[in-house]
Amino acid sequence: MAAVNLDELEHAALVVDDGEGRATALVARATGMIHLLNDDYMDEEAPMPADAGAGRSTEDSDYVAVPPASTLGIGDQLVFRFAATHLAGDQAAIRDLVRAEDTDGFERLLDERGATESWQRFRTEETQTALRRWCDEHGLRVAG
Repeated sequence: MAAVNLDELEHAALVVDDGEGRATALVARATGMIHLLNDDYMDEEAPMPADAGAGRSTEDSDYVAVPPASTLGIGDQLVFRFAATHLAGDQAAIRDLVRAEDTDGFERLLDERGATESWQRFRTEETQTALRRWCDEHGLRVAG
């Protein structure tokens, strides 16, 4: 069984999440390659295989559908979990920034509070844990 790259898996989950139902990503069990397709973009390096089926994902399938980042808890929920423990007084402001999709504003707030390194460490650890758990649940090996 080939290994899945966690950075690529995270990217695929974020694309599926942002795709509003129009994006699909599948992991090939045999190669670990992530195939990504949406209405606006077709991955030329890893095009959707013809035999992948319409998003089928069963234990005996050759492919596993990548869930949205929000399902894995690594989307906006991750920001809110961090805020609850590290920026409790700024939760309303953070909700507004997330709602407005203002990543620059979030980064400025982190910098003002001296929480940038804590955020980066929290984000990395939580994301890796969630992705590894998902891979384990679907019988996929993680690269590295």
